[in-house]
Amino acid sequence: MKIRKFQGKTFKEVLEMVKNELGPEAVILSSNTKRDPITNFSSIEVTAALDESKETAFNQISLEDNHKPLHLEIEKIKMEMALLRDSIAKILPVMNDNSKSSLYRLMIQSGIEHNLAVLLLERVSHIDELREILSREIKVTEGEIQNHKGFIFFGLPGVGKTTSLYKLGKLIKSRNEKLMLLSFDQRISSVAQIKEMSIKLRCEAKIVKDPKDLYKIVHKEIGRNKILIDTPGDGKITYASLLRDLIKDIPLRKCLVLDTSMATSASVNTLMNLDPKAYDCIAFSKIDIAHNYGNIYNLHFYSGKPITFLTLGGYNDEKAIIYPPYNAANLIIGGFCEN
Repeated sequence: MKIRKFQGKTFKEVLEMVKNELGPEAVILSSNTKRDPITNFSSIEVTAALDESKETAFNQISLEDNHKPLHLEIEKIKMEMALLRDSIAKILPVMNDNSKSSLYRLMIQSGIEHNLAVLLLERVSHIDELREILSREIKVTEGEIQNHKGFIFFGLPGVGKTTSLYKLGKLIKSRNEKLMLLSFDQRISSVAQIKEMSIKLRCEAKIVKDPKDLYKIVHKEIGRNKILIDTPGDGKITYASLLRDLIKDIPLRKCLVLDTSMATSASVNTLMNLDPKAYDCIAFSKIDIAHNYGNIYNLHFYSGKPITFLTLGGYNDEKAIIYPPYNAANLIIGGFCEN
């Protein structure tokens, strides 16, 4: 297993270094922000690892093939112990302050990663300050979500792209605005679902077979319809890269949908494998089944993209809701949203 440390000015820059040296299969073990005490400039340091399945030796002892899982598990434990020692060394000075200690526990319980929690503790002393700084630092898209010209949704399979599209469509239609649905997913079940949505929403729907046709359709319809576009989900989020240059001049929000209940590490791997120029905002689904909401802050920090909405509820759930992004801070700290 290869373990490397990378350092750069921004998280995106460091992720590119990781991808170039270790490849897209690399896993992020930790990330820290370092500040030069002389220049006061900050930099991002990331520790990444790559599992080399061909390795069969451990501490110069040859292991049989059926012992490989044990060998890899031991290596993983050793890495976690080393990272734990580093974390404790950084946290101990902060823990001397009882108020800061309580805030730290609150942030960890809410799901904020320890290194980000420590960075926040350097600037806050009580929960009201924490809520204020989260509200100030979490970037959100400007204006109400239903006022945008439209959205194209990207994401892993099952994160809630199509469901989010439908809920946003209901919001747009509640204002008596015209709407068009487009989808690149040509699977029979997906075609049937998008057609069903168009009937429920009383709007036109089209299946786009050739990406080149999207540009023509959008430019023809953008002046008279709000447009919502669905894309098939796959591990590499292929359509985001495929459409990047094609839709760069189209006034639609390119939105990456992230599952709030998914582990931060899994979502960070998604960000690593995705060209940051291929999307311009993020949205969080399934906030009703997430155990905590620190993941929202973690992924906002790592992506560097504004949040455009938060959502809960399934496709046929009458209580399904889209919340505006300014609710993120309240959700992370207090676990509630406001309409």
